[in-house]
Amino acid sequence: MTYFSGWKASVSGKPGSTRSALKEATMTATNRGFTLLEVLIAMTILTASVVTAMLAFQNNMRNSAKAAEVTHLLTQVEVVRSAVEFALRETDVREQELESQGVVAHWTAQQVAYEPPSKYFSDSELGFATYGPRYRLYAVTLEFSFGTSTRTFNYEELVWDKRLSAPSP
Repeated sequence: MTYFSGWKASVSGKPGSTRSALKEATMTATNRGFTLLEVLIAMTILTASVVTAMLAFQNNMRNSAKAAEVTHLLTQVEVVRSAVEFALRETDVREQELESQGVVAHWTAQQVAYEPPSKYFSDSELGFATYGPRYRLYAVTLEFSFGTSTRTFNYEELVWDKRLSAPSP
């Protein structure tokens, strides 16, 4: 007997012969399905694959949310830096807390130097003259907070002392 698409077809061979019975027993044994061990191994592999995919997806989602948070925080750096420059140039404020689009920024500035501009040639004195100090150099620390993200930046800001109206030799 031969199996074709799951149906028995009659082929030459004597019914009841040993060879035909062995062939039929072998074919029916292979057509019975998977063993329990094969099913367990397949389920273990499938479960490991699904768990790995879920963990990778969760990790990707967490990293994506964190990246969006940090990106939003960093978009406010230039706004705060401009406010710091204005405050240092126009006022005596050296520390301030600002809020912009949900981002809280705290900044402090410490004066590092107060220097005059370069010497200039004076026609009336027929020589080089100097101005009084006009440029202030500050060490600025910016601390940004948004959601669970916090970033700290340190930089130096050079400010022309606009409050001095005329150069003083």
